[in-house]
Amino acid sequence: MSDTGRRLTPAQLLLIVVVSILVLLFVILLAGRLTGGGGERGADASTATTAPDDDVADDVTRTTEPVAEYFASPSGNIVCALTPDSADCVISNFQYEPEDADCEEEGAGGHLRVEAAGASMPCEPLVVAGDVPALNYGETTTAHGFTCESAESGVTCRHDDSGYGFAVARASYELF
Repeated sequence: MSDTGRRLTPAQLLLIVVVSILVLLFVILLAGRLTGGGGERGADASTATTAPDDDVADDVTRTTEPVAEYFASPSGNIVCALTPDSADCVISNFQYEPEDADCEEEGAGGHLRVEAAGASMPCEPLVVAGDVPALNYGETTTAHGFTCESAESGVTCRHDDSGYGFAVARASYELF
């Protein structure tokens, strides 16, 4: 006779249940992370809250300056991040030849960056998760020493002190 009718031991059943619960918990946390959930509605995920020092009252917290300022073009084709080190934009759909791209990978040329030392077209992707507010045409935003302007003709970002920057649109780009 064969052993096809063997039953699982209580320890094996417990192990299956625990592993199943852990996998379910992981999937729920991952889904929340990918959709930007997990925080209070309306909270700015890029703003860090720190615990108070010992000499500050226990019920007080301090909010630090956001690590990055994000915005998107009104069309949603261009998404940008202004950080203390750089201004980066990624364009989803473009028709230009990326002559300044540092790599030959598919999608190369869709990421533009300006730093104090100059503008470039880096290979690493810019990943922005969650909802990003639109910067309406004709408006500018400034953060961390960088200024970006949204126009119907595309987005232009520059480092305020050095003047280096880039302009990007579906049809063309320029590093300056």
